[in-house]
Amino acid sequence: MGTVGRSRPIPDPSQFELFSVAAEPAKSLSQSASHPERVRRGPRHQPQGLVYDLQSCFDIINDVMFKRELLQPVIRWSRNRWRYTLGLCDVEKRVITLNTSLDDARIPEMVVAGVMHHEMLHLYFGITEGPNGGRRFHTPEFRAAERLFPAYVTVEEWLRDNWPLRGRPARKPRPVTGGFLSYLAMMHGATPEPQPQP
Repeated sequence: MGTVGRSRPIPDPSQFELFSVAAEPAKSLSQSASHPERVRRGPRHQPQGLVYDLQSCFDIINDVMFKRELLQPVIRWSRNRWRYTLGLCDVEKRVITLNTSLDDARIPEMVVAGVMHHEMLHLYFGITEGPNGGRRFHTPEFRAAERLFPAYVTVEEWLRDNWPLRGRPARKPRPVTGGFLSYLAMMHGATPEPQPQP
């Protein structure tokens, strides 16, 4: 038995049941597949969520708000649920990541679209140098363009009053037509691509 420092012995793993349980080999995916309740969720780094499809959201906003000027970035849901951050945009790597907590049927589609629009503006404006030489993301031009989003005020009010959500997420898939993005596309003459239902 070794020691840590001078006074504390390191326990022998065979002496404790806790260590023997932890030392058991992990089950393979084929073994856990026979028990669906034990299947571990994999990473969710993809645009298709359980409720919302970020690729469709990006395409409609790019057509309507950016006149298809933005090149296709990597779009994905976060692997974990973040408590306060709604989305991130890595301008240099061209990656937009939205909080997987937004993939929830309790959240209006216009809120997800508003967050996507905000992150797309980061790609559009890029990073500028601030007055003190630091990096600046939210310039006055950025803020003015953000306010051009059709549901900007409603989205901000909803987030102020309801975010972060409490409780278990609702995973009911949204209909492809009849939502905010369909209305936005229709009003601006854009034709959204119909998305296949899983």
